[in-house]
Amino acid sequence: MKFGLKSYTKLIIITSFIISFCLILFIAYNANGYINQLSENNKKLYASYKISESMKLFRNNIDTLGIYQRGYSITGDAKILGEYIQKQTQITSELDTLGQYLNGNKESSLFTKLKDLTYKKLMEGKDLSHKVNIPGLNESATGSKEGSEIVSDINKVLVEINNNLSLASVSLIKKSNKLLQVSQRWSYGEIVVGILAFLAMIIILFRDINVRNRLEIELRTAKHKADENAMLKEQFMANMSHEIRTPMNSILGFSGLMQKTKLDEAQTEYLAAIKSSGTNLLSLINDILDFSKIEAGMVRLEKIPFSIADSVSSLKLMFTEKAKEANIDFEIVIDDRIPKSVYGDPTRLTQILVNLTNNAIKFTNNGKVTVKCELKSIERNEAKIIFRITDTGIGIPSEKIAEVFERFNQGNSETTRKFGGTGLGLSIVKNLIEIQHGEITLKSKEGQGSEFTVIMNYPVSNEIVTEKKENNVIETFGTQNNKISILLVEDNLMNQKLASEILKGFGLKIDIAENGAVAIEKLKQNSYHLILMDMQMPKMDGYSASKIIRNELGLTIPIIAMTAHIMPGEKEKCLQYGMNDYISKPFTELELYNLISKYVMNISITEGSKDKETKPQKLFGENDVIVNMGELYEMAKGSNEFIIEMIELFLEQTPVDISAIETAIKNNDHELVKSIAHRMKTSVGFMGLRPLLKPLANMETLSETKAAMNLIDKDFVQIKSVCEKAIKELEIVLAKHVNSKNSK
Repeated sequence: MKFGLKSYTKLIIITSFIISFCLILFIAYNANGYINQLSENNKKLYASYKISESMKLFRNNIDTLGIYQRGYSITGDAKILGEYIQKQTQITSELDTLGQYLNGNKESSLFTKLKDLTYKKLMEGKDLSHKVNIPGLNESATGSKEGSEIVSDINKVLVEINNNLSLASVSLIKKSNKLLQVSQRWSYGEIVVGILAFLAMIIILFRDINVRNRLEIELRTAKHKADENAMLKEQFMANMSHEIRTPMNSILGFSGLMQKTKLDEAQTEYLAAIKSSGTNLLSLINDILDFSKIEAGMVRLEKIPFSIADSVSSLKLMFTEKAKEANIDFEIVIDDRIPKSVYGDPTRLTQILVNLTNNAIKFTNNGKVTVKCELKSIERNEAKIIFRITDTGIGIPSEKIAEVFERFNQGNSETTRKFGGTGLGLSIVKNLIEIQHGEITLKSKEGQGSEFTVIMNYPVSNEIVTEKKENNVIETFGTQNNKISILLVEDNLMNQKLASEILKGFGLKIDIAENGAVAIEKLKQNSYHLILMDMQMPKMDGYSASKIIRNELGLTIPIIAMTAHIMPGEKEKCLQYGMNDYISKPFTELELYNLISKYVMNISITEGSKDKETKPQKLFGENDVIVNMGELYEMAKGSNEFIIEMIELFLEQTPVDISAIETAIKNNDHELVKSIAHRMKTSVGFMGLRPLLKPLANMETLSETKAAMNLIDKDFVQIKSVCEKAIKELEIVLAKHVNSKNSK
């Protein structure tokens, strides 16, 4: 969970912190004031103590001075006189010290008296100094009586001062205790406020976290409901797709069959109108479903090598007749500098170009439609391709240009009524371009035509793309007396009739099962070459039936899913359940013929067992040469070292990959199988082992959908066999090239 605080919580915490900080400063300031007073009071107390000590010393010195005075008067010893004079100096200094503290206090009058008495006592020293070494001094000379009285008075004054100081000291001690208590209370207050502020912030934080947790639970619940709604929406779209496309399959299919019968002019016209309306309706349905997939973020892009020139050239076959019917010219211009092969999604590119070209022809009454494809640049092995679709049609008003790529929006209010459409086509095109990191722009002038410019970036591929030519001629399979048998599993009576007529036209033998359960029973009793399986059926659907055919019956007979579902992931789901291929309804005869021919064209029709009929085809015959070195030689451009290096890498890495896949299959590790199968496609492509690309791609798809490992293993067995034979062939080729290198 990403932690964060709401703005009002942050404000409360900051405000609380500021108030608490100010309170703590106020308390600390007051506490510090009392501490300062306590310090000053203690200084006074200490000074009082020092004065008391000084007075004791002063009194001792006064007494000592009298002793020196009498001793000198009796002995006349000069040494005693010197000590007497020194003691006088000390007393004078101590008197000054006492004066510094006592002057200005209430004891100042006592100090003045003390000072006068002291000076009187000291004056006796003058007379005494003049009597040095004079014998027979009288009593008055010693001043003993007067001096004794002075000393007595001094002591009295000192006692009085000391008593006053003692009282002051007691008062100071009491004041210090009081100041100490007050200061402690302020300090305790400071601590309490700090603790309370901290607790308040903690409480606010926990409250906010609790609120966030509650909101997160509510958000999770809302997301769950949104996901459920999205699933319901997707299910609704899937069901609507199935329910609409199933009758459309019958309408278009029977229209095609009816066109092969003898019709008069009016019937031909009516039939053409029915087929045209059905085709238009199907186009609208496809647009809505495409937009739903884009909006749900479920569009999957391929990244395979393909030829841009071939994709653009195919537009000529699609639109030449339509342009003639509209009485306009149609031209395609392709830049010769465009790379032969690039990596990308050819299906989506074709969808973009078909949509734009179809619009150009639809909205052009006279003149010309041109499709240009040119190379802008190649940087860092990435080609920037520009596609321009230009027409001389009705054009778009300047104020509407910015809106034409929005959904359900067309150039003007007349467009929908006159030309039809949902207004989704350009929105789909724009989204398809943007998810491929391309861009589209439009220049248009009302009444003069439009030009759509599409810029796409494609990585350049070194793989040689062989043009796939669709078979446009429908021929019969098998012979009159020995036909290929097809099991058609379909519950809709109209579709049963339609498919039967089409398949019989292909020269196939048809058996019908109205649901999956019936199909299972028929497969237990009869042998077939191929199964056409509908998905939505009562009692048992196509998914369950296919799973039983693969896992319980153990049959490898090809199964082609035949469904009106075209929602994202439907094809992958079919493959996951063990089906081999997929065709969506409605389909054309040619589409169905080309798909069936992939699986039955090379079947040898004999009266054999079910195992023979359903035995999977081998990629190569026993005596076929597997490795096609042509592509590697072309890439090498005469470099023998490059050829040796590539072969050595293949011989080194392939056994490791084969062993790793075997281990992954045993450990049921789909991710590892997918990763290695994807990696091996590059190496087998370099070595000209193109027949392995399909089973490797199938393994990758099955692994991505977490299909049963026994289905993946069937492809792997073929791949392993081919790779083992390829390794032997490449060892021979490598030896030849190494010998050639050494001989030079």
